[in-house]
Amino acid sequence: MIDIGLEALLIMDKAGIPLLFQKLNPKRSDIEPILLSGFLTAVKAFSTEIIDDTISDFHVDYGKRLITILSGHKIVFAAIHNHKSTERIIPVLSPLLKEFESQYYTEEHIGESGPLDKYEPFRERIATVMGISNPSLDWIPFFANLDEVNVTDGSEVRKLIDNHYSIKDIVKYSNLSEPEVLDELSKLWAIGVIRFRNILTQGDIVISTSKISSYLQPNTIEWRELGEVYPNLLSIIPHILNHLDGRTTVGKILEDVESEGIENVFWLMDYLYISDALSILSPEKRRILMAKEILQKSLEIAADIYSIKETIWHLKSVLNEILSPEIISQIRLSEEKWTIDYSFLVYEGLTPEKVLHLYDVWLEILRMFIFSLDEKKRKKYIEQLTEELNFDFFEKYRSEDMDGFEEFAFWLELIFI
Repeated sequence: MIDIGLEALLIMDKAGIPLLFQKLNPKRSDIEPILLSGFLTAVKAFSTEIIDDTISDFHVDYGKRLITILSGHKIVFAAIHNHKSTERIIPVLSPLLKEFESQYYTEEHIGESGPLDKYEPFRERIATVMGISNPSLDWIPFFANLDEVNVTDGSEVRKLIDNHYSIKDIVKYSNLSEPEVLDELSKLWAIGVIRFRNILTQGDIVISTSKISSYLQPNTIEWRELGEVYPNLLSIIPHILNHLDGRTTVGKILEDVESEGIENVFWLMDYLYISDALSILSPEKRRILMAKEILQKSLEIAADIYSIKETIWHLKSVLNEILSPEIISQIRLSEEKWTIDYSFLVYEGLTPEKVLHLYDVWLEILRMFIFSLDEKKRKKYIEQLTEELNFDFFEKYRSEDMDGFEEFAFWLELIFI
């Protein structure tokens, strides 16, 4: 297996019809084939000649990641990956594309590729070459559907998948090497036989999805299923819901609700995550969170140096010039108070590219607000703001979250001078 930072691979024909979608990073729940397909259809509308004839590969920005478009004679590969792996993508994918064209793809008519299930066996081939992206030995594999489990095929790995053993445990008790175990698990995951638990880390920020309400209503199937598996966790759900505010890390949540039992709370979040009631904040959304928190700090300092009334007046004036309803809906203003909504439900269904664009708008609100403040006190304001935006403030963010923020810091320095 080759880890080249690939998060997902979409295979399409030249008419743009999706044939196969393979996710390679279990933690990236924000990569959806429908959104990706729609995005690429829009790209194709402007770049038909490029995709079809002119060059064999090119890159397209997709939020904080890239999509590498690789064109064959009849097939197009669209690979989502991080920027660091750009140069390694083509050498790995080119042989796979040729193999798919020659051994799997049969063109029926233009724009008609026949039954899509005939391409399913290629999932295992993708997994054989690339495996799971960035797996942790602490992940716990479990069978997605027990009715389809067959442990009599001689697979030592399958026999040890019991919803409790971690990958590290399976390596230990199977007498197989780590690469051999990961290779087998990658294939099982690629074809949908297994999923993983214990994926969340203390630095992750989790947000609730629209499905979370099903776990707060005792008459739902989801509530009953949770009660059958973890009856002791039902009473905890209402107590942790307010902590799922779109800004608190898993580690901080565990610390705040320690009285409920750290292990119980973690397994509850883990259960809700694999049930799609929670999702991990994507790189693009982490940037929006950072922008929101900086705006909050900027407003607090402005209210102290100027006044609450003046701060709200300036913010309201700035928002009157913003045309993004996704952002306007998350800032509530009254005569003496502002409130920033840290939830991310309004961002559901948006492509990473669109989310990153909204991050730029949040930064623009910051710039416009600071620039609108009275110059007489602005120097004092910026001095205090830069003191507040110190190491402790950014401690929960990762280095990649800061990409692009340098421009805002540079802009602050310019107006400070």
